[in-house]
Amino acid sequence: MIRLTSIAPLLLLAFCTNYSSQKQIVNPPILTSIAVEGTGHVITMTAQNVELGFSGYRLYQGASDSAVRNADPLAGLDCSRPLAVPTNSGIAYQVEVKAGQSAISPGFPNRVCLVSLQLTSGTFVAMRSLILRDFLSLDTSISSNSLLVP
Repeated sequence: MIRLTSIAPLLLLAFCTNYSSQKQIVNPPILTSIAVEGTGHVITMTAQNVELGFSGYRLYQGASDSAVRNADPLAGLDCSRPLAVPTNSGIAYQVEVKAGQSAISPGFPNRVCLVSLQLTSGTFVAMRSLILRDFLSLDTSISSNSLLVP
């Protein structure tokens, strides 16, 4: 009897017909504004990331709109994890971008994460959502829109 109960789950998996080898699509954030704050910047975005395996955001900086939107998915910098706020409500969220800082500034309830980077005025930024593809690798969404750094 014990042997049958240990084999039954394996048989069930062998006959499972609801598996798909297609990649799960993850929603990119929509960047709405960027502002200077202290020694860095704050990016405001809207996001609806309720996907299974959602793992955060990656920021890209480049010389042009095209450069950041078409950047190599591995070239950006990840937001700090775990995220401070789950991004699954229809509200505006913020990402802090400040070089040398190790934690989100206190007192901002909609701040999602921190990217420790110094942005350069006149460059462009874009973001992608991250999703856990398997236990060892992350994949990205398509790029968000881009913003010009003030």
